Amino acid sequence: MATAVRRAVKSDMFRVFELVRHSNLNKLPLAARQRGFDQLWGGQEPYYGFVLEDEDGQVVGFLGTLHTRREIRGKVEDICEIHSWYVKPEYRNQSLNLLMPVLGMKRKKTIINFTPTKSVHEIGRKFGFQDLETALLLFFPVPTRWKSVEMVTDPWLVPEYLDGEDLRVFHTHKDVGVIHVVLLEEPGARPIYVLLKTMDRAWYEHFGRVHHVSDPARFAALLGAVGWRLCAKYRWYFLGADARIFEGCRPTVPTKRLPRGVPSQFISTTLTAADVPQLYSQPLLMGYPLH
Repeated sequence: MATAVRRAVKSDMFRVFELVRHSNLNKLPLAARQRGFDQLWGGQEPYYGFVLEDEDGQVVGFLGTLHTRREIRGKVEDICEIHSWYVKPEYRNQSLNLLMPVLGMKRKKTIINFTPTKSVHEIGRKFGFQDLETALLLFFPVPTRWKSVEMVTDPWLVPEYLDGEDLRVFHTHKDVGVIHVVLLEEPGARPIYVLLKTMDRAWYEHFGRVHHVSDPARFAALLGAVGWRLCAKYRWYFLGADARIFEGCRPTVPTKRLPRGVPSQFISTTLTAADVPQLYSQPLLMGYPLH
């Protein structure tokens, strides 16, 4: 069956939505898929992935790309995140045709896949991708400290306590369905800024995923005083984060290290795994239920 690959443009959005809504990918509403067809977070590329078309011009496959630009260690980095890789079963033998144009960017861009399936992870390894997030660290809401800590969660108040990079993170993520929290200790102490997201480990088990924390060591030390309050407020069973964020920290609550069944991946000529940003990602933008 003859097919052709081309760049996905904004006018392809409805056809891509119809394609992927019948797949086993995250079941997202149209509005969420629309956000994947917008330029944002510094990305300038006028396309949003690649489509595979049959000889009649029907879209039979899609690989989404989110292009962003970030300043990391004082240098502006171009990042391409891949997502929503799906091809109709009868065209699966041509799936790699969608990946090849992305791999052609690897000398200029860092390429990330935050949510690979097991089969996609294996494909990535063959092309030189490295593991990124391999385990979550879970924090359980046990009140072990009684230190007085003020918790600011009202979105209109949070930015009053932020500056620099934290303020930029707030403004660039204030409209993507996440939770912003500022923790205030004693007077004169720098506020701790935390960005979290409600996720579902199972339909009945909600937890809070920490995507950004301005001071991991201080946050870990305060968890005995604020972890249970966050879980009670948002009806979470526990908190969880990329285990690497809290390496060397001493949480004041019980913890559990949970290996990811399929690690996230990246390939880069300029960044290490420690440099790859947790923010500005497609799962946050589109509201994936798990990541």
